[in-house]
Amino acid sequence: MKYFTPIVALFIFISCASKQVASENEILINSNTLNKVGNDYEMKISKIISDSRCPEGVTCIWAGEVQLELEIYKNHKLEKSETLSINNKKLEQNKQFFSEYISLDKKVKDILVQPIKKEGQTIELKDYVLKVELE
Repeated sequence: MKYFTPIVALFIFISCASKQVASENEILINSNTLNKVGNDYEMKISKIISDSRCPEGVTCIWAGEVQLELEIYKNHKLEKSETLSINNKKLEQNKQFFSEYISLDKKVKDILVQPIKKEGQTIELKDYVLKVELE
């Protein structure tokens, strides 16, 4: 019995460590579930159209972008789908887009796509996370 508790705690720690948990200053949007972004709105990534980001450790001419399709739900009903290009040039445009749905008293600070792309690695749809940082 004295070994049972530490083993159970270890399994709980490992299962929690593999999931990303949003802090109060960020919204995480993935493809696995509907993710609350405001009082009435939820979003989820439905499709990755392209991912041309420069892989980690590689020298590139430009940083690249992720183009994705985002489903927007209002009161749990699909309202519309939007195609977004996440890159440095469209940051202000994307901030404006998310500010229409986020009902918090916070402003959008940054929008990131995770995980970081690595050379030779394929990222599956289920592993993509759109991270909206708030200030």
